[in-house]
Amino acid sequence: MARPMWKGSVNFGLVNVPVRMYRAVSPRDIRFHQLHEKDKARIRERRVCEAEGVEVPYEEIIKGYEISKGVYVTITPEELKALAPKGTYAIDIEDFVPGGDIHPLFYDSHYHLVPETNAARAYALLSQALESSGRVGVGRVVLRTRQYSCAVRPNGPGLMLSTMNDVDEVIPLEQIDGMPSHMPKVNARELATAEQLIESLSASFEPEKYRDVYREQLEEVLRQKAGGAEIRPSPTAVPEYSAPANLMDALKKSLAAAKRTRDREEVAAPPLRSPRATGTRRVRSQAAARTSRRRKS
Repeated sequence: MARPMWKGSVNFGLVNVPVRMYRAVSPRDIRFHQLHEKDKARIRERRVCEAEGVEVPYEEIIKGYEISKGVYVTITPEELKALAPKGTYAIDIEDFVPGGDIHPLFYDSHYHLVPETNAARAYALLSQALESSGRVGVGRVVLRTRQYSCAVRPNGPGLMLSTMNDVDEVIPLEQIDGMPSHMPKVNARELATAEQLIESLSASFEPEKYRDVYREQLEEVLRQKAGGAEIRPSPTAVPEYSAPANLMDALKKSLAAAKRTRDREEVAAPPLRSPRATGTRRVRSQAAARTSRRRKS
């Protein structure tokens, strides 16, 4: 059973809601160790001094920040401890802002908030108030030794906390090399066709459809190799991408292909039976059975 990584309260105004915090995302990356090819033994990293070329014991290592090439400012553990934010075990909400005002780039890690015993009523009140108002509570929280900006958001019947990137950590799109300073205008026909294509490919979000296929294949290969199987990789052609010569023509072909796919899916899908029609057939079948029994008697 998962253990809470933090306990405290969500505070806004004079209201506080005691909660426990659990991780909401568990990365599933496959990590490899470095091995010696000859004997499959682990390769360990060594702490080697660049100036002397010798391994340095851990107790002789200090922390330093490079302010220019090869120039460092050192800092002691005591100095770091003195500067560390004091944990208050509270998520202090400072503002309630419209959820749509926060760009997804500002959200970082996500955590479930679960009410402590006897806090369910206040917890439900905050969750439902955020949901109905379309607002997100923005404030600060200290986790371990770092202070984070954070957002408290409704999550189904409950609440979740998302730590947030600071404004100087988010790189504006305009600063990316190659981004056009002025976007070209599209004509009305292209826009209308693109909107039709988007509509034809629209569906409800089903997260189970979007799996990490590479990780699943890699896990299967590792299972087979662990069982003694020999894996022979097949060559993979690298696709080449280029902008379509005729944008309108590409849109029309895409729209037609999407329509054909939807038509095939509708043909393959079993016909839907309405509860009313099914009930009517059942009543008729029962009536026919009773009539048959009367005739036999």
